[in-house]
Amino acid sequence: MRRLVQAILETYGYSPQAKETTEGSQSVFDFVSKYIVPAVAFGGLGYEVRDFSPVLASVSYIVALAVFFRGLWSWCNTRRMTALLLMAAGTATLAFTWYDYNWIRKEWTPSFLYFVPTRELIDCDRRAFFVNQSGFKGLHNVKIIIKDNRSGAVQETDDYREGIEPGSGNPDAPRYIWVKPSHPWDEDYTITVTGTNFRSVQETVLRSVSHDLQFAVQITVDRRRKPVVNCRDSLLPEAYSLGRGSLENCTTLMALDPGLLNKFRPEFYAFQGPNGNVSIIKMRQLPPASDLESQSEDRHLTEYQRVIMKAKLSKYRGTKLLVLYTGGPKTLRYATEFRDFFQSLGWTVVGPRPVPVGDERLVDLQMSVSKRYWNKPYPQAMSLLSSMEGLKHRQRYVYDDAIADDRIVLWVGPKSPADFKPDDCAPATVRPTAGQAHTCEVVAAVGAWCPFVPP
Repeated sequence: MRRLVQAILETYGYSPQAKETTEGSQSVFDFVSKYIVPAVAFGGLGYEVRDFSPVLASVSYIVALAVFFRGLWSWCNTRRMTALLLMAAGTATLAFTWYDYNWIRKEWTPSFLYFVPTRELIDCDRRAFFVNQSGFKGLHNVKIIIKDNRSGAVQETDDYREGIEPGSGNPDAPRYIWVKPSHPWDEDYTITVTGTNFRSVQETVLRSVSHDLQFAVQITVDRRRKPVVNCRDSLLPEAYSLGRGSLENCTTLMALDPGLLNKFRPEFYAFQGPNGNVSIIKMRQLPPASDLESQSEDRHLTEYQRVIMKAKLSKYRGTKLLVLYTGGPKTLRYATEFRDFFQSLGWTVVGPRPVPVGDERLVDLQMSVSKRYWNKPYPQAMSLLSSMEGLKHRQRYVYDDAIADDRIVLWVGPKSPADFKPDDCAPATVRPTAGQAHTCEVVAAVGAWCPFVPP
């Protein structure tokens, strides 16, 4: 072994007994076989182990660089050539050191996605999770799975299948995912991100405490024993175990630029803060009645709907029904279908007639009965309302003093947009009061009840 090592050292001129190589004593073949081939071999070794150990790869690269310049040294028999070689070697070493430092830092710094929810509950029923990237490496073939641990509901998205590159992204088009919490202001999520040679898990708890939002967040990345992120806000109740013992709060990680709320498309109308207050951003309006009518497809009572309604309503022969409509020919044909169908059941039907002046903005299907039935059952009306499942209609009937005790009023209007419910409008009345806003002239900014925040 000693002789083998001594022979190798003598071959490359590192043995004390080796003679100084002079220009012309080293052939091109010797240069290639003794220096170029080993340099390439060490460089290839570094390339092969770069994913396993950046440090070992760096050592292999620097050895390859040293062997290459040692081969050039054999031809330096003048001061000028020696000086040029030393300058070249120094420059190459500095360049390699800078590149290697940044490369090792890139490899050792974890790259992952983290999700920051809005502090506000948008339109009182959903929350946006902004997708942020941390680290120096891009992620490709990304799939995101969000699980609401309170309900077990799972939401998947592969909108970022093409990948997410390092950096903050386009501030005018931020990345976000809509999530509808099952228990607003007391929420618990597990977000799993998978990609090419990548997997991370973010556990997030958020809760309104003393009119402020408190977080606990933990993020783990594959092949790392310790979480890359572990934080917990001080006011979060001890009943939540996530992040317990962490000395870091989540203020910086979960911070959002308020201006991002203006980037949502489509725009929203209101939001609820962690203190329970609701802020109206802009007034919500329906499209003009003419647009609703032109955009309404030809609605019809399907055979299935007729069977369901007949089974529930045929026993109430003689029930008086007034059909009122607003809109154009499409809506009138739809209202006429209802008249003909109820007449086939033996009901006494009047109409369809135009709605009273002031109710022209009415949409979809609505029902009204006498106020006498406020706390009294009305089997015919209850059965009619329950038989409308599958039809877009107001979920409760309206009590109206102007309606006779023995009559039901069915209102038929153009079909509203997909994101709109007839319950978002004030109810229609048979005798609208002059000077007051009527149905759908003013629309609720929030389509659902805003939840209560925890005490």
